Amino acid sequence: MTRKTGSLVLGLAVGAIMALAPAAQAQQATELGTFNAWTAWQATDASGVICYISATPQSSEPAGANRDPIHFMIIHRKGMGTKNEVQTIIGYPFNSTNAQASASIDGKSYPMVTEGSAGWLASTGDEGGFVQAFKAGTKLTIKGTSQRGTNTSDNYSLSGATAAMNAIDTACQ
Repeated sequence: MTRKTGSLVLGLAVGAIMALAPAAQAQQATELGTFNAWTAWQATDASGVICYISATPQSSEPAGANRDPIHFMIIHRKGMGTKNEVQTIIGYPFNSTNAQASASIDGKSYPMVTEGSAGWLASTGDEGGFVQAFKAGTKLTIKGTSQRGTNTSDNYSLSGATAAMNAIDTACQ
């Protein structure tokens, strides 16, 4: 299976992040619950119901780098029959020729493909195993290279990841 890219997917990612914002944007998504480091959400778009979990990193390197908000998400798209889409928004445009992006859980690394400031697992075939490791793990690390050549590393706690995944599994069965 090939990885979906383009403005539709990127648009959803931006919409998902905007749904995290308070006030006017909040009605776009309903919070299903916050589970330690992870929040579960449900929303609807033209394709139907979408459920996703999201978190921001506990730490990022290099400290003080100028970046937009950073998020990691796992998305179920009920209307499209898609489950466990792994996505990150890194807060800067990835290097388009050599992003060297990856996601690792407790040391097991998964290569990522990138477009703009978004990244996805390079192989959709890895998503099921990634989610199993995600639920069992303790630390998620996303690494990438910006278009300016800055290497970054974002570290996420996986505390609450299983409960958050269970919430979206139930909401988007």
